[in-house]
Amino acid sequence: MTDHHDSAPAAGRRGGHGSPWQAVLYDPARAEGAFLLGLAAARLGRTEAAIRWFRRALRLQPGWADGWAALADACRRGGRWTDAAAAFATLLALAPAHGAALINLAVLERAAGRPQRAVRQLFRALALDPRQAGTWNNLGNALRDLGATVQAAAAWRTALALDPQQTDALGNLGGALRDRDRFAEARVVLRRALALAPQHAALHGVLAYALSGEGQLEEAERACRRALALTPALADPLCTLGLTVQRRGGADALRWFDRAAAASPGHPLARFNRGLAELEGGALAEGWANYACRFAAGRAGRERRFSIPEWRGEPLAGKRLFIWREQGVGDEFLFASCYADAIRQAGRVVIECEPRLLPLFARSFPKATVRAEQPLRGRARVETVDCDLHIPAGSLPRYLRGGLADFPPRSSWLFPDPARMLDRRQQLDGIGGDLRVGIAWRSQLMTMERQWSYLPLDAWGPVLGVPGVTFVNLQYDDCEAEILRAEARFGVPIYELERLDLKNDFEGTAALTANLDLVIAPANSVAELAGALGVPVWRFGARDWTHLGSGVRPWYPSMRVFHPRAGEPLSAALGRIAADLGRAAALARRAGAEAPGPRLPARPARRDHTQAPSLRRH
Repeated sequence: MTDHHDSAPAAGRRGGHGSPWQAVLYDPARAEGAFLLGLAAARLGRTEAAIRWFRRALRLQPGWADGWAALADACRRGGRWTDAAAAFATLLALAPAHGAALINLAVLERAAGRPQRAVRQLFRALALDPRQAGTWNNLGNALRDLGATVQAAAAWRTALALDPQQTDALGNLGGALRDRDRFAEARVVLRRALALAPQHAALHGVLAYALSGEGQLEEAERACRRALALTPALADPLCTLGLTVQRRGGADALRWFDRAAAASPGHPLARFNRGLAELEGGALAEGWANYACRFAAGRAGRERRFSIPEWRGEPLAGKRLFIWREQGVGDEFLFASCYADAIRQAGRVVIECEPRLLPLFARSFPKATVRAEQPLRGRARVETVDCDLHIPAGSLPRYLRGGLADFPPRSSWLFPDPARMLDRRQQLDGIGGDLRVGIAWRSQLMTMERQWSYLPLDAWGPVLGVPGVTFVNLQYDDCEAEILRAEARFGVPIYELERLDLKNDFEGTAALTANLDLVIAPANSVAELAGALGVPVWRFGARDWTHLGSGVRPWYPSMRVFHPRAGEPLSAALGRIAADLGRAAALARRAGAEAPGPRLPARPARRDHTQAPSLRRH
């Protein structure tokens, strides 16, 4: 939401007095006469005629600042952005302290995709007059375009300190809070904005998205419908309405996504959401095509540009393919299930991975060249790599997983270090229990929306109470206090490997995980790593697009999924896990062996590892 400023001179806007009009009557070739004819044409809505008259005035008097201001405004109103920017630049060369011209030039620079230039112009305007709330609002917009979200929010807050009723700044701040998943704060700010502008359809749409993020789906749907009653073809609330309908179990979500895309052709978020719905329903070809909009929709990492073309599924024989990472570590494990197929097809493959994964990926894909992703700072705008084609990792399934039959039956695609695996086996020896089960209970990225898919460790009582099970912590953040509370409450030890950094040492974590009989976790990187290693893993949570219309996650042959049934809380799925775990522990106890799963090498004799990490209880 942007503030524009009228750059035309005040006298000209009032129409002047008698003498300028007499100049037109008596000497139509004078600059003043052409200027007034331009003003008259502008008032009548004849923008092109106004531009012609202003240009004629400036040919007669090239150094007239008011004439350049009028021409710039006319070009801006007529959508002639390049001409308007040139006129504003000329005006500023004549009058460097022309604040309105600085602001309008900044708006045009933003529209042209040059936010850094816009920021410079706005700082110049604020140096002239720091009390203008609209200028601070525009500065916030430009800073947001640069990705400086904290500074943008500060600029909008300054605008509101100067003018608490600055509706645009309220809307922008509310949208920024929404984008940072601070939905409750966004709701408060947006309701303030709507109290000032109750007929502002876009604000109702932004509020709807915030309410959806809070889980207030009925309220979100009402806000969407209010927005659409005011502006029926507004794409964002149409898209949000599709999401709320989908989350409430409605059958016509796709219709709303289609309407959003029709209202704003190519609307990336609508296409992306439609793609997820299609993938979730098993329509893989259509879903993968729309999933490609994830970068434009802001639902993946930063899209990168390369000096080589993107691979579009053509034959790869003899070609060198560069695969680059784009999302979190858990997604990296999932998409890595496609790497072996790409390696078989291409002459050479270069795989980029998160730096912590470099040893694990290099061992697991020995026929490829594996490189660590380089820091964002210092990268060229257009990157050069020694390959013929590139592809983001999340686009590989579009060409390699067109149907469920294209998922190979391989049990694993990541392989831990054998020596470290044996060390972990020795450390796990002798701690008791018929089954060794790794547990994790949340993701590192815990947004308001994602919290619906996770349960705190305090809710794991039914699982932790299963007899004959030894529990090993795999939760990779600061969770010691939670574990101590759970141990005291449920009376069961939860073991942890001392001096193993579960967050950063993926080699050690993979070796530990591969020695476990089972992993129980929600949607996080722990479950994805276990599945990629071929370790039996029970994943609980709501269904998502990665199920691809099936009752399983076809990426991971060793994974079982536990979903709450319609109307059930998430804890019900954890209860079913506890029941199945009890049966598995009883079978292992009766058989005197580990639960079914891939057989590990026989346990070596215990040795004293004075330097190795040890297993400890909290």
